[in-house]
Amino acid sequence: MKQFFSLFGLIALLTASYGLSAQKTLEKGSLTMEITKISAEDPQMEMGLSALKGSQTEMIFDQDKYMTISSMMGGMVNTKVRINKKENAFDLFMDAMGNKMWVESKLDESQTPEEAAIAKHTKIVYDKNDTKEILGYKCYKATITNPEMDKDMEIIAYVTPDIKASGNMMQGFQSVSLDGLHMEFTMKNPQFSMTFRAVDIKDTVDESKFNIDTKGYKKMTMEEFKNSMGNMGGF
Repeated sequence: MKQFFSLFGLIALLTASYGLSAQKTLEKGSLTMEITKISAEDPQMEMGLSALKGSQTEMIFDQDKYMTISSMMGGMVNTKVRINKKENAFDLFMDAMGNKMWVESKLDESQTPEEAAIAKHTKIVYDKNDTKEILGYKCYKATITNPEMDKDMEIIAYVTPDIKASGNMMQGFQSVSLDGLHMEFTMKNPQFSMTFRAVDIKDTVDESKFNIDTKGYKKMTMEEFKNSMGNMGGF
């Protein structure tokens, strides 16, 4: 159970950070990603993770404002990440079965010096011969690894250069930029594999979604949030 909730934290940060980096040829829009495939070496872990299949994350971008909204396990775990580049603001909200956490930070402080140093070891290998068409966009393969973060973790993404993206807001990968916006990505290690795929893209934004009711949320640092996710085995 503890490993399961630690994975929630990883998913929250990865999906949020990828989405928040979107800078489309459009000035504003939204992209919906869905967990389409899950597998795990351990049958019990796979059974637990299967509850996440079909979960969606909406990624909204409007010039200097970015946001992701995700709901997992039938609404038991809800995450919102909001970034305002102009105001140098970063906010992460998570409601995990009633445990409400809020990380409020400056955008340029959302990555520690240690994380920045580790991120320098990130390696991206592109294979433009390995392509897919997703929602009408031609995408090619990008393999992302970082032995300093997790020597066994690999991220396989399919990106389109037709929608410009900057990867420098990815938690733990702020100094890394992809060649375009991801339309699919798979996180995998020897224990599990999980695939997110774009299922819808729009050129409109519901501005009201940037307004978040903070009542009941406990403020904490990013480090405290990570520790909380690691200690949720008590649920």
